[in-house]
Amino acid sequence: MLFMLITPLFFFHGTTLAAGGQVTSRLIQMSDDTTNTSGGTASYLVSFSPYSTKTIYGVIVDFCNTDPIPGDVCTAPTGFSAGSGGFTAVSGVSGSWTGATANTGRTFELTLAGGAAWTPSTVVSFAITGAVNPTLAGTFYARIFTFSAFSGAGSAAQWLTTTNGSDNTNYWDYGGIALAITQPIIVTSKVQEQISFCVYITSCGTQAVINLGDAHDVLSTSAPFVDNTTTYSLTTNASHGAVVYMKGPTLTSGSNTIPAAGATPFLYNTTGTDFFGVCSYNTSGEVPTVATDYVGTSNGGACSATVTDTGGTAVLTSLGTPYATFGFNTTNTTSTYGDLLATLVNPGATLNQVALGAGVNFTQPSGVYTSTIQLIATGTY
Repeated sequence: MLFMLITPLFFFHGTTLAAGGQVTSRLIQMSDDTTNTSGGTASYLVSFSPYSTKTIYGVIVDFCNTDPIPGDVCTAPTGFSAGSGGFTAVSGVSGSWTGATANTGRTFELTLAGGAAWTPSTVVSFAITGAVNPTLAGTFYARIFTFSAFSGAGSAAQWLTTTNGSDNTNYWDYGGIALAITQPIIVTSKVQEQISFCVYITSCGTQAVINLGDAHDVLSTSAPFVDNTTTYSLTTNASHGAVVYMKGPTLTSGSNTIPAAGATPFLYNTTGTDFFGVCSYNTSGEVPTVATDYVGTSNGGACSATVTDTGGTAVLTSLGTPYATFGFNTTNTTSTYGDLLATLVNPGATLNQVALGAGVNFTQPSGVYTSTIQLIATGTY
């Protein structure tokens, strides 16, 4: 925050007036203008141009709780400290200058034994580092002084012998600045927990309807058929990703059932065997299965590629070694919360495939066998 004293002031005390004049374009820029309640430090960027041409040997910045007028008694702002003499040279001064503090941290001092030739066009700028703000909100002040001698009369050392800041005879140029401590702006913004979950075949929003069998949706004693897959997309900002559960019965037609693949998953190339199973995989490389379960691919093989349909005869190609496996945990899928199908450990977006397969033997009763499968997603926050 930037504070400048705009109206020029000329300071008289009795019959004595400083030999120079007021520094111009003076400012002190604070890196932090909040009350010091936790012992944190701030940086004060001091900048000004001299009033007159002179060789200067010292600069003092005196911080006061009372007013910015040179010669008035200076009382340190409550809790304030100018640090321990640390500074960063910006312009007009260099690393050859020496920094120090005095008056129990109220006063910051820069000195140079050989002096520096300054003119009204010189921009003097340096940052006081390690300063501690006042503990009370409100206005406080700073007084800037330059000195035309390194020691004795006209020097910063001589000015400092009057510890209350009332010496009005030893400095050269001068100027006052008002600063303020205030309360910060507190900004609050809420981000909700979010999850987007969609199950589909062609596009999000369309019902996923899968017909198992040949071109006429007929299951036979040949290899198991997978005519299509269903896709589920999941996007969440949950810190630990999400879990997906599957819930639903096996295939039934009246009182007849095509049995679930069960604890020993069936390979795709199994023929003449009754089974209904699930094969699940993740298209972005994240393994979405549970190691001890038999839904999907957990107990044998890998389900890691796509399902293709060639001429009405569905073929599950290049899945696992030698083929994808299909499992179906009837105990868990018919329970209250279903069976864990996928654990997705990372937040963000993920795309997954669920392939469903079925096979029958010659004696399987005829009928239209159906099942309704639910996928349930929950973010892990």
